Amino acid sequence: MIDTPGMRELQLWDAREGIDQTFADIEELATSCRFRDCRHQSEPGCAVRAAVEADTLDARRLESFHKLEKEEQFLEAKQDAAVRSQRTKELRRMMKSVNRFYRDRGR
Repeated sequence: MIDTPGMRELQLWDAREGIDQTFADIEELATSCRFRDCRHQSEPGCAVRAAVEADTLDARRLESFHKLEKEEQFLEAKQDAAVRSQRTKELRRMMKSVNRFYRDRGR
């Protein structure tokens, strides 16, 4: 617990190695997944999800892993101008689609 006046948030910074060490059991299970780029969510042949279903891996542990992975990806994107630009374009495209939907719905 940190009590620092004026500090609003605490972010991870280049935590890839720490995540890998902390979740070494998940990383080891991931080597048995059917696909090398398995995200352990809905892919077929996922050894990590199979371990959760077999109660050999706690589902909350996998949720924590996903949460930290997502935070790490967000920070990487925040630092990388090309990724940030691509996400902005995708967001604009999506918002145009939403606006078009509501505009056409009113007709």
